[in-house]
Amino acid sequence: MKTFCLTTVIALMSFNSIGVLSAQNVKDKVCLDNTQQFSIRSKYVAGENYIIQVGLPVNYSASQKSYPVLYVLDGDLGFGITKGIADALAILSKEIKDIIVIGISYGQGPDIWLKKRARDYTPGEDTIIAKKWFPTYDGADNFLKFIRNELFPVVNNDYRTNPDSSAIMGISFGGLLSSYILFKQPDLFKGYIIADPSLFWNSKSILKLETEYFRNHKELNCTVYMTYGSLDSKELIIDPTNELIQMIQMHNYQGLKLVTRVFEGETHVSVYSTAITNGMKTLFKP
Repeated sequence: MKTFCLTTVIALMSFNSIGVLSAQNVKDKVCLDNTQQFSIRSKYVAGENYIIQVGLPVNYSASQKSYPVLYVLDGDLGFGITKGIADALAILSKEIKDIIVIGISYGQGPDIWLKKRARDYTPGEDTIIAKKWFPTYDGADNFLKFIRNELFPVVNNDYRTNPDSSAIMGISFGGLLSSYILFKQPDLFKGYIIADPSLFWNSKSILKLETEYFRNHKELNCTVYMTYGSLDSKELIIDPTNELIQMIQMHNYQGLKLVTRVFEGETHVSVYSTAITNGMKTLFKP
């Protein structure tokens, strides 16, 4: 395993021989403390080699404790910010417990990330959106097999985790997948941070899935933090999310703690950091 690093350019400033300030650009890497990285080649998602990023609590090596785990979808973009916010909340303000942050990534650049997240995070086919914008989709069930049968065993074997306190964080398609897990395989996680979920997908099939789930189940033993930004698309995000929230509230599942929030002035992108912060404060109270 290796330390997780972010490539950047650092300007090294120095005085020259006559006292004039000069600068030299040297390529180097910014590395995040208490992080590791490894890969898993999946047999469930054909040909995929997932990059798994691990953010450990600051005092992990000095303790023998087991820790809750937050699995972060879209780790290519979201791991660093989630790890940073988790550390700040745990160390500086003591607003959350120490947690392990796991980023699920592709490590192949933004274009590949956009295509592969559409494949892995979508259940079913959206006849309006999918064929126009995404070459692959409907891989959610295979991706969940990867999580359950390949990712969980490695993480729980190699790190001191508390599997009974695991949670998942997803935004947009990631929020769609998290909602799908909630009603398809709810035992997979104990906590859900669902931000700006793309519930328009496949004619709002998640709403139908929730109805089907309620026919046979009256319990949901988990905590769900569901949110969106007020400046997001009313048709694609806000209205379907409100519909799902109302259905869940109406069905009044035993054992479920549902927390919802609308963040005024936030867009589909800008809501991310706010959703992470408040979601973690809800799921991982000390």
